[in-house]
Amino acid sequence: MSMKNILNMIAVFSIAATSVVSMTGCGPSAQADYASIGLVPITGTVTLDGQPVEGAVVQFVAPDTTFAYGTTDSEGHYEMKFNSEVMGVPPGEKIVRISTTASTGEVDTEGADDDDDAPRRRKKKTRDPNEKIPAAYNEDSQIKATVSAGQVVYDFALKSDGSAL
Repeated sequence: MSMKNILNMIAVFSIAATSVVSMTGCGPSAQADYASIGLVPITGTVTLDGQPVEGAVVQFVAPDTTFAYGTTDSEGHYEMKFNSEVMGVPPGEKIVRISTTASTGEVDTEGADDDDDAPRRRKKKTRDPNEKIPAAYNEDSQIKATVSAGQVVYDFALKSDGSAL
């Protein structure tokens, strides 16, 4: 068999394989069954010394370290997201962390600088001087919440001295 015949056979096989793959695709797309999780639509308000906190990231962190998150608006109001596709928080025990310097992990391309979030991805050893929320409510948080359909509003009236809620 000549080299030309071998190359022709390879070309024909490649075209046939590509056609089969393009006709069948990658199979049915996997859709997450969010209904089976029983997400609870959590909302609330964050204030610090009675004033609304804008731009704070609120996280409800599960024992396995997975979390749902929300970001406060100018009135301190937030709505929790399970991920970038659906709203809500899985039921169960959570630690609540609130921070003005944390990242939600979502991509924000508006005015983004590639290095802005680099320090946040590493475990911080020193407190970020731009953090407005006391450590008692974020990295050292003792705020607990038991998420269930029976309670959908969680307001957090934080104090500058970090005293218990």
